Amino acid sequence: MMSALSLSVIAERLGAPYEGAPLAVSGITIDSRAVTPGDLFVALPGERVDGHNYIDAAVANGAIAALVEHPVDADVPCLRVSSCLAALSDIGRASRDFSRSLVIAITGSCGKTTVKNLCRSIFTQAGPTVATAGNYNNEIGVPLTLARLDDETRFAIVEMGATRRGDIAHLCALARPSITTVLNAMEAHLEGFGSVADVADIKAEIFDGLGAQGTAILNLDQPWVSLWRERIARAGADTVSYSLGEEGDITVADLRDLGLQGSEFTLRVHGEEQAVRFPLPGRHSVANALAAAALATAAGLDLGTIVTGLEQAEAESGRLRAESLGEDKTLIDDSYNANPGSVRAAIDLLAATAGNSLLILGEMLELGEESAERHREMGARAREQGVTRFVGIGDALKPAVETFGSTGQWYPTRDALTAALPELLEQSDTLLVKGSRGAAMESVLVAIRDTAREAGLC
Repeated sequence: MMSALSLSVIAERLGAPYEGAPLAVSGITIDSRAVTPGDLFVALPGERVDGHNYIDAAVANGAIAALVEHPVDADVPCLRVSSCLAALSDIGRASRDFSRSLVIAITGSCGKTTVKNLCRSIFTQAGPTVATAGNYNNEIGVPLTLARLDDETRFAIVEMGATRRGDIAHLCALARPSITTVLNAMEAHLEGFGSVADVADIKAEIFDGLGAQGTAILNLDQPWVSLWRERIARAGADTVSYSLGEEGDITVADLRDLGLQGSEFTLRVHGEEQAVRFPLPGRHSVANALAAAALATAAGLDLGTIVTGLEQAEAESGRLRAESLGEDKTLIDDSYNANPGSVRAAIDLLAATAGNSLLILGEMLELGEESAERHREMGARAREQGVTRFVGIGDALKPAVETFGSTGQWYPTRDALTAALPELLEQSDTLLVKGSRGAAMESVLVAIRDTAREAGLC
């Protein structure tokens, strides 16, 4: 990690006074609990937590220095800067400057983390790979990812999120990716963006800095293809396209849906093809697999390596991960986050399962004035697709439950649902739990598991 950067080099880069020994910095962290020996601790101030209050804890865990905004009493060297956040960006940029890694950047409204994980599974077959941890994809997470690059890193898979215009451009200026993609543009973060058209335009910032040596990955199944082609052409980059249809450089044939067990299909890459047994469920997951295959193809990886990586992929916690509740019931944890696009995909997957299905949905946040209508659409889709029962939690879900109909149930809070879980569990064969991060639906999962244990199911 960061083998090219010492504390003196970092200090010089930041313009921070430092006259001590050139200590070797092994990594960067903003969490005192995650410090490993040799780390530089960045004392980020925040609305709820100020990192300056945790410098002693970081030092106790092995931090050799700290980055601060005001004088502190510490037993390690402290580099003082005007903004720890801006300095973190500078450190990420510096680490990228010293790296020869091929950087791949991914953005989109849905599927970023899944495609990043698929890419990690593929690219590690070909060489040392660094990838964004979790969904740490913002102005803090991207520099932390870049800081993990070292002399051995061959590939860097960087997930990029945005809440406003200019975010993606800033992250690309730090990472300087050679291969980029916008997976899709959907109804997410509309409070910050305005409209889905604005989302498509803002996400396209990831293409703007590519240049003639770069490659853009284009999803032909999106309605924003013309906009994105224009931005790619303006950048002068090459294009590799993919589609679930018949057109594109990367396509799929003989698709067979295996439900919660994933799917089987033939992957076609520039005319070459190979059978794939893909473990992630849902048609949308196959689209994610094609995106990862396109990114790997642009990086020069062969079809065999791509297929091996796809077949070894694992679902991440909170993203359509199925578990057994006894012999005949299944719980699907899709609680990590939610927007209308990902909820549609979850509904389609749940509706295709055998027996009685139950969708438990928490609020989809950051939809602005469209919140009521978008939630109502989810109730309509669940009804139309044949979901047996629908439970909505929170005020925003009232329109969805009303639209779903007579077998819909509404609860004001997660705790209010708990008393009804024994009956709901008895009546259901497959349960899917989903909601935005702020809806904290993981507590519902805990309650369901507890209820199942009390009923002797597991």
